[in-house]
Amino acid sequence: MKYESKRVKIVATIGPASSSLSVIKSLIQKGVNVFRCNFSHGEHQTHAENIRLIREASAKVDREVALLADLQGPKIRTRLTEDNKSIHLKTGAIIHLTSRNVLCTNTIVAVDYKKIAEEVDAGQDILINDGAIRLTVTSKLPSGDLKGKVVSGGVFSSHKGVNFPNVNLSIPSLTIKDRKDLAFILNNDFQYIALSFVRKGKDVAILQKLVQKKRKDIKVIAKIEKPEATDRIDEILKWSDGIMVARGDLGVEATPFIVPIMQKDLIQKANNAGKIVIVATQMLESMIEHALPTRAESTDVANAIIDGSDAIMLSGETAMGAFPDGAVTTMKKIALETEKSVYIKHDMIDLRTIERFPPHAICEAAVWAGRDLGGIPICVFTLSGSTAFYLAKLRYEAPVYAFSPDIQVVRMLALAWNIEPKYLPFARDIVQLHHDGEALLVRSLKVRKSDLIGIISGTNAVRGATNSFRIKEVGMCDR
Repeated sequence: MKYESKRVKIVATIGPASSSLSVIKSLIQKGVNVFRCNFSHGEHQTHAENIRLIREASAKVDREVALLADLQGPKIRTRLTEDNKSIHLKTGAIIHLTSRNVLCTNTIVAVDYKKIAEEVDAGQDILINDGAIRLTVTSKLPSGDLKGKVVSGGVFSSHKGVNFPNVNLSIPSLTIKDRKDLAFILNNDFQYIALSFVRKGKDVAILQKLVQKKRKDIKVIAKIEKPEATDRIDEILKWSDGIMVARGDLGVEATPFIVPIMQKDLIQKANNAGKIVIVATQMLESMIEHALPTRAESTDVANAIIDGSDAIMLSGETAMGAFPDGAVTTMKKIALETEKSVYIKHDMIDLRTIERFPPHAICEAAVWAGRDLGGIPICVFTLSGSTAFYLAKLRYEAPVYAFSPDIQVVRMLALAWNIEPKYLPFARDIVQLHHDGEALLVRSLKVRKSDLIGIISGTNAVRGATNSFRIKEVGMCDR
């Protein structure tokens, strides 16, 4: 049967522009696989209502989606300006930087980090409002403030981000707010948690241990948005279930000139480690206000797909943009065109860094056999989702259907590349189990009787028992 679905997954950020049942339903129908709840904004009550709406919309269109909780992390911001008005700092101006709780002016920049004078030295740069303003610290003052010069002027207002490139701040990876949000997240219907401003593997390890104490069915994504994280990517990948290449802050701290190569390196390393990789930030930024993207943005999305991303993400485009539907539709169209191109790699990803065990060998055999037979659909029966995630990393282009009796696993697999997850109660009899999966696909018009399909499963329906691959005709009697 003709297969026209995209293989890369789309993550959409929920926000004021998309937090209604009708819009969420439309976004799912147009191609959203994962909704991101940004805990930098909104109260717990708002997030709880969004979860409810997402699940209601998902049920109406009969398509499971994953929910990703994005922790705010140790983001340092400017304090209030008078009446929240914008302030212009002129190039060459001399200003004071302080951690005191005072209003920001055109001579004083107050930030919400108490140790700024202790940990930032003369000669170091400070960036404000995503790099729109660059300051250089000239000296430390007896008052405990810093004196600085505006190297590149610009505008900022209340609560704008402040970055400290190449400064080793002692701020913890999990803030007090993050821990309060984490308690809420672990008690609600989430499949993924993203940790912001990861600097080293230990940051992820701390979160993993907190999550595992209460929930073993949530995966942790490390957001790579600080240059030091790229230097420690191997240890970060060891502790995380995946990474998000968050180009916004990464571009501010590392300079935008090297971000494209960083992106390619990070995607390759995550893929070789068999970990999920999401590319995020400013993918279709102009669509916050305009109905069509720029040519450069379309190219950016396509390149992220060609580089080997599992998923691509929309932020402000769907959270607060004027065209949330249009942004998703555009991203899907770019994906479909890109995935048909000759630039997509069709070789298996090199997964030699992963421990070898029988389910992996079964998946690799299935991919080779499926390709030899012209790209037949492959069905995988999984209790934990691990076999399906591994199969996704092998980049099999034909349809892959993953069946699980665990709805959390089904929703989690919504983020796996080219995997279409299906909820299916598992029969104890393996022949009946295969028959039930086939019947579900026939009813949903995914396959027809007499079509060839591949089946990956265990001879017993228990976790970690994947040991079988077979090829059969749909509807052929096994007894």
